[in-house]
Amino acid sequence: MSSETTSMSLSWVPPVVTILWALICLRLYSMISTENRGQRRLIAVCGAFGAAMIWLLSSNITSLLRLESKPAERAEPSALPRVELRRKN
Repeated sequence: MSSETTSMSLSWVPPVVTILWALICLRLYSMISTENRGQRRLIAVCGAFGAAMIWLLSSNITSLLRLESKPAERAEPSALPRVELRRKN
């Protein structure tokens, strides 16, 4: 698999994981009685904050994975500086 297909295959991760998180929070929100307004608001606020954090973390991790999949450029040995080691007498 080339690096282009790897980066293309990772682009769907942040939105899908965020949508799954939102669906889980929506399920919890709908299970709480309408009489418990505080709990419902807490689930809504924490769900939104969690979705934002998941989006940021997954975007950063996928960008790091894209960087690692690119081949590293190496300098030719003649271009590298020479290092000389000397022993102490």
